Amino acid sequence: MKRIYNILALGIITAGLSSCVNNWLDQNPSNGTPTGSAITNYNDARTAMYGMYDGLQGNSDYTQYYAARMFYYGDVRGDDMQARTQGMRTSSCYEMRYTVDDAPNMWNIQYNVIRRANRLIEAVDNKTITDAEDYQDALADIYNQAKVVRALVHFDLVKVYGMPYTYDNGASLGVPFVDKPLGRDALPGRDKVSEVYAKITKDLEDAINSEALTISKKAGGKQGYIDLWAAKALLCRVYLYMNKNQEAFDLAKEIIKDSPYKLWTINQYAEAWDKQDPNHTQEMIFEIINNGSDDWADREGIGYLLHEDGYADAICTKSFVDMLQSDPEDVRNDVVLPVMYDEDLYAVYGENPIFINKFPLGALDDMRLANLPILRLSEVYLNAAEAAAKLGGTAKAEGIDLLNKLLENRTTAVTAKVPATIADDEFLTRVLIERRKELVGEGQRFFDAMRNDEKIIRYTNEADQGWHYSLIKESQSFDRTYTKVLLPIPVSETNVNPTLKAQQNPGY
Repeated sequence: MKRIYNILALGIITAGLSSCVNNWLDQNPSNGTPTGSAITNYNDARTAMYGMYDGLQGNSDYTQYYAARMFYYGDVRGDDMQARTQGMRTSSCYEMRYTVDDAPNMWNIQYNVIRRANRLIEAVDNKTITDAEDYQDALADIYNQAKVVRALVHFDLVKVYGMPYTYDNGASLGVPFVDKPLGRDALPGRDKVSEVYAKITKDLEDAINSEALTISKKAGGKQGYIDLWAAKALLCRVYLYMNKNQEAFDLAKEIIKDSPYKLWTINQYAEAWDKQDPNHTQEMIFEIINNGSDDWADREGIGYLLHEDGYADAICTKSFVDMLQSDPEDVRNDVVLPVMYDEDLYAVYGENPIFINKFPLGALDDMRLANLPILRLSEVYLNAAEAAAKLGGTAKAEGIDLLNKLLENRTTAVTAKVPATIADDEFLTRVLIERRKELVGEGQRFFDAMRNDEKIIRYTNEADQGWHYSLIKESQSFDRTYTKVLLPIPVSETNVNPTLKAQQNPGY
């Protein structure tokens, strides 16, 4: 951590954190305001905001955050996706054989984004913006977007480095929650998971209650920025992770009822993933925008990793494909594609669908240009159904209705409808299965399994190995007590921060 803040306090924000794929950088360079004190006017604040959003993608390797790793980390560590073979970019996360010295890094880039958000928040709080009176509403909006981004990044960090909140009600160690730019000699320690979640929810609730998130896509606002509904959808997800089911249920219903977003229909679903499709934004509450293909690492993005014409790096597992194909009328089958070109791959997989097509070539004929989905309305429906299943009672009937509403937009099979008489435990099981079908490839399955204390079963013997290649015994089947479900704090941080070194995750 000290290493991060030594670098950032000196204002050295590398060009690698400014991806050319975003139109935000058509503005002044996002790293053009090197210190907190440099944000002195509205234009500085707006430029810093562009850089904050751009940082969500990752670094110049285009891998360490939402450009790629945050997605595949949450998928190939589960049971619905896998690295295709050894040596793939996703293999380390999939195999879970890493040590403290070679583990995937999900730390440095994330704290850099937090630093960017904090600089914006600090500039407004400290009243260093000289023309603030001329841009009060716009600055309030930027300020609250920064709070939501800060909450999002801390949420991602605590999921990766801390045990699920439901494991011990947040009593174990999470990550340092950093709510201001730190000095060069700062050596922060880890906050408890419960403390991190409390600060995340406060940031989100403060932003929502401020009524300053005024960007409305319905009113012509720009896709790719946090608005009020994105903040609420994120808070709904956070509540679910905290097992605050009543809060999650109530907020999900509000979003479904009052937001301008609508579910993609059966006829829209497969094509709507293309950002050029006229229905694309109908369900997409928040996504990161890609608008160029000439950046320095454009073949490392998640679209290229998942596409047959790219690296064909990660694929669906046989068990997932079998589960999805159990309903041939489910339109979600249409976003999992078979091998179409490679004869060698066809020899292995035949006509089985294996490639996730949620980052499609699309009308632009380039999967590298696909946007990065973060929050969708379908997840909100599933959040409501899951919370209702856990609440039981009168909420259960509402939850069944909401899940059936989603299913009406996904399959024509009459048998897919959830009956009102379904048992409580069977309803929850059904909801979790639908989460897997709906959200595959969006980086959520592993985290869902961990917070719900589900066992991840890749395979138990050769007979059910499917397309999995050989894994160490511990990684074939595991639950959240497995040491490798948490990444180690990077050695670059523990070497300079004795506080963090003493708080390293068990087993490392």
